[in-house]
Amino acid sequence: MVQFFRSRQGDDRRRRVVTDEGVPAPAASSSARAGSSARSGTRRYPVEAHRDHQPRLIDLIPQSLTKLFLLFFLGVAAIAGIEAVYATRVLEFSEGHLPTFDITAEGSLNNWFTSLTLDLACVVALVIYSLRKHRLDDYHGRYRVWLWAAACWLFLSIDEAACLHESIQALLREFAKQSVRETELVWIGGYLLLVGAVALRLVFEMRQCRSAVVAFALAGATYLAAVTAHFAWLPEQVAEFRVLIEEGCEMGGSLFLLLSMCLYARFVVLDAKGLIAAQPEKEKQPAAKPRRGLFGRQAKIDAAHTSVRPASKRSDLDAVAVTANDDEEEDDEEDDEDGEESQGAHKLSKAERKTLRRQQERQRKQRLG
Repeated sequence: MVQFFRSRQGDDRRRRVVTDEGVPAPAASSSARAGSSARSGTRRYPVEAHRDHQPRLIDLIPQSLTKLFLLFFLGVAAIAGIEAVYATRVLEFSEGHLPTFDITAEGSLNNWFTSLTLDLACVVALVIYSLRKHRLDDYHGRYRVWLWAAACWLFLSIDEAACLHESIQALLREFAKQSVRETELVWIGGYLLLVGAVALRLVFEMRQCRSAVVAFALAGATYLAAVTAHFAWLPEQVAEFRVLIEEGCEMGGSLFLLLSMCLYARFVVLDAKGLIAAQPEKEKQPAAKPRRGLFGRQAKIDAAHTSVRPASKRSDLDAVAVTANDDEEEDDEEDDEDGEESQGAHKLSKAERKTLRRQQERQRKQRLG
């Protein structure tokens, strides 16, 4: 018995040792790995530096309207500052002026501002494209218009930074022998056709976000005002401020364009998260074609009747519902005719006809029974 008890105690101890050895110690193992990695020098950044913990591209889009409009007003303040520096001439010297703040010179600060905002609009359009292509009900692939939009904004940015339209004008004057005004009309007309087609398609795409559509319309209006000032189609009272109006409208148009892109990108992000309620689809009712009467006048169409019209207002072509009383009257008339035919030329009295009808009714029930 003692021998058996001792062996049992040894077996229990052996099981506990095996179990304890099989369970890893988390604190000891993690500290050992941390110490080994620290000694080897392979890991110099914490886990937060991994790409899973880094902000994504859509996280850079402001989802708060307060932050978005605050950034917009900062851009408006920058435009006002650039315009004010040029208008007051505070940085002019006796030898000359600073070309950085000269809005009439190429490569100045206003050109950089316009090019930068157009580049940001291009990036936001690409972000919208990366989200819109996953929409489930876009069977016709309308999301591809955002690639065209991004290409247009990038082209306008390059044009503003590298003066592409000035080069186009120089080539047209050299080879086509056109005047300055004709070359300006050519490149402005080409830009309006290209950008206008994409803009109209974008308005249809952004119709669910009204704020984005309004900002986009304001961008188009400011660009048209810049073109008007460029051709000096201004009243005489503001003709001396033509340069300020033209350059200010160019910077304002690019800023409104960036605002519209950010507003719609915010709408798409919220829609992808399911935070925007879907609009119920309206039931399409078949459009009733108006009937034309005599001499082309529109004929009046009455509503559907729920009951049968009286006989005085009913046409012979209308279907008449046959009731049970009508059936009985027809049967009575048939019975009268049969009775008259059976009696020959002798006319039956009223009592005889009633008696004959009762007999015929009794015979009919017997046949049916």
